[in-house]
Amino acid sequence: MTRLRVDLPEGPLDIIGDIHGEIDALRALLARLGVDLARRRAPRHLVFVGDLVDRGPDSVAVVQLVADLVEAGQATVVMGNHELNLLQGERKEGNGWLWDGLGPDGGPDHFPFRPGGDRSQPAVPRPFDSRQASAAERDALLAFFRGLPLVAERPDLRVVHAAPDAAALAALPETGDVVQIAAEHDRRTHARLQATGVLAQAAAERAAWGMLRDPNRPPSTLLEAVATQAEAEQAGNPINVLTSGLERRVPFSRMFWAGGKWRFVARDPWWERYGAADPAAPAVVVGHYWRRRGAGPVPDKADVWWVDPRLGWAGPTQRAYCVDFSVGRRFVERAEGARSFAGGLGALRWPEATLVFDDRDDVIHTRAGQGPAVV
Repeated sequence: MTRLRVDLPEGPLDIIGDIHGEIDALRALLARLGVDLARRRAPRHLVFVGDLVDRGPDSVAVVQLVADLVEAGQATVVMGNHELNLLQGERKEGNGWLWDGLGPDGGPDHFPFRPGGDRSQPAVPRPFDSRQASAAERDALLAFFRGLPLVAERPDLRVVHAAPDAAALAALPETGDVVQIAAEHDRRTHARLQATGVLAQAAAERAAWGMLRDPNRPPSTLLEAVATQAEAEQAGNPINVLTSGLERRVPFSRMFWAGGKWRFVARDPWWERYGAADPAAPAVVVGHYWRRRGAGPVPDKADVWWVDPRLGWAGPTQRAYCVDFSVGRRFVERAEGARSFAGGLGALRWPEATLVFDDRDDVIHTRAGQGPAVV
């Protein structure tokens, strides 16, 4: 049985953000961190926050490299929602590299592309430029994912992909199969929603509005049952909460289009509250939230992690940090002909709380009083 909560080793750590198949960025960052890949040696224990895969050019190579470091005792990896999707057999945009190049609709896996990056122009389908996994590679990668924990922790630090929610952590067994655990929680939630009539009403609401899949046909009223179902399905599943966070309904005026459908729930910004109820709570480091190194939000992302200063910590006690700096959007920037990238692959060095990026020479201080914060 897989241990779902594991201990982090003592000593300094390098905590690496979401990679999303960007093998060149990973190799460059590891070189900056002093990792000797040939000898499988790292000067500090490496911790990966999940989402190793999808969208980028070579998810297979990323997982093979990281798995090699884990086998050598040099790294710990927690599961992200993208690994969970693959274990559950979910076909999502950008993970066709594992499914013979097919996307969520059964056709070729592609993304909406605007030539030249002109967002005033209509998008056209463009295939992901991702290396396809062989059958043997697929089996090996899925076996590696099945062995990943959801939480890695020690007294001063907790690492989880999306949200260190207390209720989700309390509901998580020490060992188990995440797919089976998630399925059982989903079954219980669906039984409750069915008994109360929410599922039937939500189905009727979606049918009345084209299954919410038409970007030019937003609902003219709040779909109460759709929102209730979405909120309950996420909150009722600790696996989902830990890997993709809680979701809260938004007012009708804030309904938004994302991921190919109209949505009435958005990710809960738990980091704005983290530490308020328990000032002694450990520092927590996550990925998942598409943080930006520079000014402005990440295009097409409605739930970007945003704190002031831009590269600083969040929460009343400044104990929450997101180390996902949107390297996973490079596939779009390359397609648009960019010569440099807005996002990067970052590593948070702990306990120093400094940042190292794959494409920058400077070391960035993330806490006030440590030195100049270069942004």
